[in-house]
Amino acid sequence: MNQKERILAATLQLFARHGYERVSLRQIAQAVGLTPPTLYHYFPTKEALLETLAHAVAERFEQATVGIAESDWEVTHKLEQFCVAHLQALLAQPEQAAIFLREAPQHLSEPQRSAFLERQRQYEARFERILREGLEKNLFREIEPRFMTVSLLAALNATAAWYQPTGGLSPKEIGYKLAEVFLRGLIRTW
Repeated sequence: MNQKERILAATLQLFARHGYERVSLRQIAQAVGLTPPTLYHYFPTKEALLETLAHAVAERFEQATVGIAESDWEVTHKLEQFCVAHLQALLAQPEQAAIFLREAPQHLSEPQRSAFLERQRQYEARFERILREGLEKNLFREIEPRFMTVSLLAALNATAAWYQPTGGLSPKEIGYKLAEVFLRGLIRTW
């Protein structure tokens, strides 16, 4: 791990644990054994650290789910695979949820905030595309796709608060179980 990666890893932990506003650049420098001027060489501001982390987290989610919504798979399989991929990316570092969902949207200034929120919206649109396809194929109950998208993603993201790597289920298993619950609620019964 190079110096920049060490700084970002320490910052991720500090922001997730204490919140962006309660962490200083001095604390970050101390956590990685640097002087503040050396830290400024890598990241001139605390917001630059947050922006870098936010986009790195967004990239992980995007890479994990790329191509799922556009694939030729059955809709139910797409939903299942999206849930699993999302959870595997999230639970590889549960602290990411704090950056992606709370710290970046609240603390980035414009135009960085709008750019990040648009990236977040584009990610959600991938999941929404799966739900819309299920509706178009008359497979899912009548739902409002945007509402259901944010609701299901919120349920997936909430696992970051309780997941324990030493627990009985892997991220993949949790993803399959949650997808099964979602699908039971979504699929039409005739």
